Amino acid sequence: MNSTNRAANRLLILVVGLLLVVVGAAAATAALIPSVQDAWRNTAGAVRDQVFAWLQQTPLGDTGVSWIMPALLVIAVVAVILLIVFIVRQGRGHTGIAVTEPTSEHGTTVIESAVAEHALQDAIGSRPEFVASHVSTYRVKRTPVLKISVTCRRGVSPKDAAAIVEDAVRALDLLLGRPLPALVQISGGFRARVTSTTRLQ
Repeated sequence: MNSTNRAANRLLILVVGLLLVVVGAAAATAALIPSVQDAWRNTAGAVRDQVFAWLQQTPLGDTGVSWIMPALLVIAVVAVILLIVFIVRQGRGHTGIAVTEPTSEHGTTVIESAVAEHALQDAIGSRPEFVASHVSTYRVKRTPVLKISVTCRRGVSPKDAAAIVEDAVRALDLLLGRPLPALVQISGGFRARVTSTTRLQ
């Protein structure tokens, strides 16, 4: 229901998680196993000398500084920028417009999503069958779609809950003069949890 790239999101979480596991396991191994500590002490000097030699072999002009360090800095800055862009993109998809329809050659009718959301919330929010309800609007393939989430009281049939929400959506369609796509999510109680989401067109 939003523009968050789930594959990229999960891939990033997987990569960061694996990296943290590897680093943590290496640190724990070095701290807890004496033989690993001794091996690290014996190789740390050689590793340090090798890295220093690499830096000396890659000078940046006549500065006496290796180009590897600025390159690493640039890579770090690019990674930070990409992460910021990725974070900013999370959760997008909400829209403030429910209907945009040309009414004449001189104007266009625009209905804010808050109108539809409040109308549906008033219609289903006071129903005794529901413990809680929430209505929001997303843009899916350039089309506004209502997402209606309801939590049923114990013993309420998901079929009855879907019928109540469907009646409210149809009443809203009559009020607006056109149908709005809607996604209904029903939860609460065993019978509701084992029932799949109902889509209304």
